[in-house]
Amino acid sequence: MRKNLSHMILCLLLALSFVNVNAQEKEVAQIAAKVGAPAIQVVHIKKGKITAVNFGKKKADSSALITENTAFQAASLTKVIAAYTFFKLYDKGLIDLDKPLSEYFTYNRLVNEPQGRLITARMVLTHRTGFLNWEGAVGSAEWYNTPLHVQFVPGTKYKYSGEGFYYLQLAMEKVAGKPFREIVREEVFKPLKMEHSDMQWNEALFIDYAYGHYSADKPRKLAKWSYTNAAYTLYTTALDYSRFVQQALVEGKGLKKKTHLLMISKANEAQKSSGEVNDDDKHVPCALGMRMQINEKGTWLWHTGSNPGFRCFFIVNPATKESLVAFNNSDTGMPAFNELMHLFLEKDQTFWAYKWRNGELD
Repeated sequence: MRKNLSHMILCLLLALSFVNVNAQEKEVAQIAAKVGAPAIQVVHIKKGKITAVNFGKKKADSSALITENTAFQAASLTKVIAAYTFFKLYDKGLIDLDKPLSEYFTYNRLVNEPQGRLITARMVLTHRTGFLNWEGAVGSAEWYNTPLHVQFVPGTKYKYSGEGFYYLQLAMEKVAGKPFREIVREEVFKPLKMEHSDMQWNEALFIDYAYGHYSADKPRKLAKWSYTNAAYTLYTTALDYSRFVQQALVEGKGLKKKTHLLMISKANEAQKSSGEVNDDDKHVPCALGMRMQINEKGTWLWHTGSNPGFRCFFIVNPATKESLVAFNNSDTGMPAFNELMHLFLEKDQTFWAYKWRNGELD
């Protein structure tokens, strides 16, 4: 029965079979106005039914409206793609979860940081490397040579870090013998049929795209990442990312069963602030590459993303297969995810994914 239901959901996704969403469109429009987002793109999947809403403008001073194929920056949702890619290589025996990454790759930014050589993939995926989120102006020419410093002994505490994911990217490139962008295309985008996604700007592919905004009526300059970073450079759509969530995270497509279970199970605690783990933290432990939400309706997986001008979010319950993916194009848009969970998901549950830190992870 479960396999049949899974197959039906996947077929519906690939066929782009959507339900009538007139009522939801009005409510999503109200949410967009409330949070100051020019556009919201959302896909909700429950019991074989797909609700897709694409509301608003690609750019505030333009009349062009977003569609289901409009590309958004996925920001830190990129990290979940990177985690799944890691486990594809892990299943091939190319890289280990607990062997120090320094045994695969010598990182020039850690030559004067001996403790950095202790860092493993597991520490990266649970944000226990000791790195800051970013050290230096990420993406700049100088950043690639900016020395890294660990803030504590790796593996002993929690501290959210994009630097760790870039280090893991370099190790994966080394063991696979190819650029990370190519690895992701082969291991993720092609097999999961994510035809509107790339790990950096793709002029030929992204004809339909959204601009980021400072606020509802103040567009930002269009950011076209010319490089790949496993922490934040993914461009995609809510529909494509829903394909990833349903196939990779719910079904474990392309992974050994044991590996899939390992990836989506509790791996460690998260911490809202320095010091001891508190009661709120216990509701949002770390899985490998994403967060969990443990509440009245069961155990969920989730992650948020914040790039300049974009806010992104997904949540999924692997047991029921219900998922929600949403993107918007404003710096003020993070509260939309709390509103969207209350709109699309069952009532009478605590949305720790937002409540924990108002949607922010870093």
